[in-house]
Amino acid sequence: MSFKLSPEYALLGILMTGPKHGYEMHSYFSSNMHQFWRLSMSQIYALLKRMEKNGVVISKGEWQNNRPAKKIFSITQTGKEGFLNWIYSPVNHVRNLRIEFMAKLFFIKELKLERATDIIDKQIEILQEKLHLMQPPKEKIMDEFQKALHSFKIAQTTSAINWLKECKTFFSCKY
Repeated sequence: MSFKLSPEYALLGILMTGPKHGYEMHSYFSSNMHQFWRLSMSQIYALLKRMEKNGVVISKGEWQNNRPAKKIFSITQTGKEGFLNWIYSPVNHVRNLRIEFMAKLFFIKELKLERATDIIDKQIEILQEKLHLMQPPKEKIMDEFQKALHSFKIAQTTSAINWLKECKTFFSCKY
């Protein structure tokens, strides 16, 4: 199980807290994750349909008086394994820290998972490797734009590493 970006994993994380119907998942997402990620109700239902087809969630109908049945979604064992594999894997790009890595930190806290500092250490290691690879070849001549872009990438990656080190202090006491 592998999803390109992780709204599916975030939905699996919500289902790790217990079975929910789509509206409950949207409410949970909107009230807890709105500062770094937004999903509409229609996006959530489309994702749930695809996730059920992929076998990471299952649904059952819950009948209501005078209303259509609600679909209650639960995470499968395959979904749990995929979620835990995702949450403990670092992201590959600095740009993915803002949404995907934040979601990982959120669910580590929310689900009271262990090893928070391990994922932060892995992420620092990945970014340090990327930073090392950013050093331009000595023989390469760069124009003004290339210099500015290169400088930006180095500054952004360095800043992300420093932020991760600070994050580690927040999580080291609890998880």
